[in-house]
Amino acid sequence: MTLLTDLQEGALEPEYRSTKHPRSNRWVHVVTIALATLLITVAAVQTTRGAGTAAEQRAELLERITVARERQDELGDTVTALDEEVRDLQQAALGDPDERARLQELELSIGATAVVGPGIVVVVGDAPEAEGTKGVILDGDIVRLVNGLWQAGAEAISINGRRLTTLTPIRSAGAAITVDYVSLSPPYRLEVIGDASNLQARFNETAGAVWWQFLSQNYGITMAVTSSDSDLLLAADAGMTLRHAEQG
Repeated sequence: MTLLTDLQEGALEPEYRSTKHPRSNRWVHVVTIALATLLITVAAVQTTRGAGTAAEQRAELLERITVARERQDELGDTVTALDEEVRDLQQAALGDPDERARLQELELSIGATAVVGPGIVVVVGDAPEAEGTKGVILDGDIVRLVNGLWQAGAEAISINGRRLTTLTPIRSAGAAITVDYVSLSPPYRLEVIGDASNLQARFNETAGAVWWQFLSQNYGITMAVTSSDSDLLLAADAGMTLRHAEQG
């Protein structure tokens, strides 16, 4: 029994029977914890500084945008005032009432002046289930629509707020349609000033109306024509300004 007892008591090495860890292990743990704490602190400081820098940059950008918008508004007011001054000078230079009336008629036809009057509103859009180019409005479709409206007796037309003139280009640019080199997105809203009592009926007799009926029936492209409840206001074409004049 004595031999068996000695074997049981000596089964474990002295290091395993000891309840105390070596002194070096404690220092390793202390150093590891200190390094981890230092890294966490440095990361937190950098994150805080980065957030502060991003907030400052965002505030600076917003301020610059605000200043640019204010400057744009000021320039717009200046352009409006100069246009009125030019128009007053034109009226003063043309003493003959017939000549002034002729000038106003020409300004209206080329979109150089704003116009107010009754008319109709035409809203067209792509087919609800358009795929690729099928069911999508193309620049040629808009051109046919506009030509039909002119033929029906329209006095002034705008598309999504862009005034149309005899010089306004309507083109495709990728998937978008550009009017006067400005990209527009569907639906396209055309405001048309003219005799609202027969403008729509006369338009229905044009080749443009026939083409759009074909698009609607075969491709699902939408089109709605309504009479405006109030007078329409079409702004002048900003590009049509007087640059040179000579006294005859």
